Amino acid sequence: MKKRSKRVKSKESHPKHDHFLIRIGQGERLYKFYYFRPVAGRREHFEYRILTKEKTNEMLEMVSYNFKIVSGVPQKSSITRVPEISKEQLEAIVQNVMRKTNTRPDEFEELDLSEFSTIDQQLEFLKQQDRVDTTYIM
Repeated sequence: MKKRSKRVKSKESHPKHDHFLIRIGQGERLYKFYYFRPVAGRREHFEYRILTKEKTNEMLEMVSYNFKIVSGVPQKSSITRVPEISKEQLEAIVQNVMRKTNTRPDEFEELDLSEFSTIDQQLEFLKQQDRVDTTYIM
């Protein structure tokens, strides 16, 4: 008797080398962006970044990565995605990163995008702050 293989429709994930770090769905908005710029990495323009969005269920999605400029070319590495996290958990992570990396307050920046009511307002603010690569905005 032949065994039939079950065709299981797997949930398709984004490719590993997806240029879009955060995809914003209908009803979702950006939440907060965090930039850690330790003195030790300034020569290489090194930053550790945490980007978050608020999902429709009021939970957050988080992406973190290392960013540096090598020979004038921006590079991202060690990309970590957390599909669902609470605001309280995020705050604990940010405090932990500051502590573990010995990041001083003057080496840390938080952009609070939650005050804007639409994604368009958020993107306009990021453009004004020169914090968005419009190549990747669809």
